Amino acid sequence: MSVPPRAVVVGVDGSAGSDAALDWAVDEASRRRLPLHLVHATNIDYLVAAAMLNPADAPPVVDDLVQAARDKVLAGSPDLRVTAEASTGAAAHDLVQRSEGAECVVVGAEGKTAVRGALGSVSLQVAMHATCPVVVVRGAEPGTPSGPVVVGVDGSAVSFEALGHAYEQASLRGVPLRIVYAWWIEFVDGVVVTTPGSPQWAAVEERQRLLLAESMAGWAERYPDVVAEVQVVHDRPADAIAGASEGACLAVVGARGRGGFRGLLLGSVSHAVLHRAHCPVAVVRPR
Repeated sequence: MSVPPRAVVVGVDGSAGSDAALDWAVDEASRRRLPLHLVHATNIDYLVAAAMLNPADAPPVVDDLVQAARDKVLAGSPDLRVTAEASTGAAAHDLVQRSEGAECVVVGAEGKTAVRGALGSVSLQVAMHATCPVVVVRGAEPGTPSGPVVVGVDGSAVSFEALGHAYEQASLRGVPLRIVYAWWIEFVDGVVVTTPGSPQWAAVEERQRLLLAESMAGWAERYPDVVAEVQVVHDRPADAIAGASEGACLAVVGARGRGGFRGLLLGSVSHAVLHRAHCPVAVVRPR
């Protein structure tokens, strides 16, 4: 089954994490007036699937689980365009495949087989490999709907895209935007800056603010309705973003920042924020 263009794609498997992801995806599709596409990966071994020579033995396109999820969505949002499918492959593989042309992919942080409280392998793999933004929703940390959107920036091209995504989300939701620029180790004249209040410390913070202002300029003009709060802090970036996410409706991070190794699919900061944020996390990479 083909995925409608710009659909919000969500993985469902009947777990509590998947239910939380489905709720988030319904809200997002409704807010943006986009189609919603449900995927239940049945994880039938490819060799077994290939051996099904009799079409009557093939798995159904829509199974009971995904049909029940679709019925639930339409009962609460009858005007939403909803499509659904049961695929035969592995969940991460099939969701990544369907990210092509999607507006975003939404997954629960924990699936049926995940250790309670831990980030599941499917959500991590999708965040690493999808070609569109991926939102990871943790059932125990649903976020505060009226809270701000939080975004971590570091001056990289990927964080510029994350900043744009955060501005758009804040505008759509009618909430403030909290922009976090965290620095940890910086040098002035070849010396590590360690003394708060020193001229070197002030110089670093001013340099960071100028860099941040350049990143914000275009997006602020495009979204004049968004009230943005800027936080330049001396802290490890993952700690700063995770801390700022408390009371937020969404945290946004780039897939890989300026400190990441070339070719790295998911940076250490985004990886840590996925594990520790107090709200859903959107991982953004350039299209």
